[in-house]
Amino acid sequence: MRILLFIILLIVSGYYVLRFFGRLAGANMFSVMAEGFHTSAPKGELGPRFFTYGTIFAYVLTFLVFFIFLFFLPQRIYYMNEYHAGGLLGYRDVGVKVYDPDERGYVDYPMYFAPLPAGAFTETFEVILLYKEPSDDYYQTTELISLCFNLPGLIAGIVLLGVVYIFLFLLVKDYKNDKLSHRYIAARFRKIVGMAPWKAGVIFLSLFLVIIITGTVLIRKHINHYTDLYESHQKALRSALLKKVSPGDTLTGYVIRRFQSQESETSTTESADGRRTRRETKYYYIFHYTVEFRNLIHLPVYLNLALHQDSKETAMLNRSFPDKMTIVPKYVKDYNFIVNPDYSVSLKGDKNIP
Repeated sequence: MRILLFIILLIVSGYYVLRFFGRLAGANMFSVMAEGFHTSAPKGELGPRFFTYGTIFAYVLTFLVFFIFLFFLPQRIYYMNEYHAGGLLGYRDVGVKVYDPDERGYVDYPMYFAPLPAGAFTETFEVILLYKEPSDDYYQTTELISLCFNLPGLIAGIVLLGVVYIFLFLLVKDYKNDKLSHRYIAARFRKIVGMAPWKAGVIFLSLFLVIIITGTVLIRKHINHYTDLYESHQKALRSALLKKVSPGDTLTGYVIRRFQSQESETSTTESADGRRTRRETKYYYIFHYTVEFRNLIHLPVYLNLALHQDSKETAMLNRSFPDKMTIVPKYVKDYNFIVNPDYSVSLKGDKNIP
């Protein structure tokens, strides 16, 4: 249904955009677009055909951005406000295991993209906020409705909207071959809409900013709620943990899960004469191991251990997994870990190698 709604709105809104711009430019945009499909430019020059296809491509991307903002984002904000849950982050599984002080144990929340466990003992038991749609069995984090995630998308949408305008302007100017100007279009806009283009732009932009800011405020409200609710439990757990752990300590841990992420590294080299620059991008995998420490406090503690695919530690830990894609080891054995100065952990020496 959402895909069908997207297609219908894309076609209908595209029709009205062409009609509106046609009134601004004093041209029949449907005739202009039809002519653009069949008119080619001299070799090496941009022409109507390029502007026509460029307009369609840029408009589809623009509509996609604003459709997500106006349809999905308010919906997600509403569901987050009505159907949310929180706790202290434990570890990543098929979903995410969250420590719930009321249950006195870890509670499983099914998720598609669960966060990794803490990277250091000082970062354990972070407050996490989750939400879901009432008809969905899977939870999600608030990243998709956060300010940091949506603001770049809004900026990209505005840039794309400007690209659509430029393509339409150049297409009409090439078709009519006259002195069409931006000043003329602005004057026509004032006459038709009854306000200056910059005022309409401010109103248009304010609508999306209100949506983003509303989501940000509600996220902060619920995070503060769970922080107040679980802060005393978080401090007690961290205090008890840090009494048992110090930099330089050797601890026994168990690798219970493994996840992969692809990373890239770009290197630049210059020729001897300095005239040519070569850029080379290498892709590699980082293996994220969930390490369980069982006897530090009254409940298990989980840390994330990130290792490069080519490290000897990775080769050693991967022996307990039947293949590269499996996330659960075929057997669980104990390993010696040393606590680093930043309270993260590393495998200790060669004593672990069987």
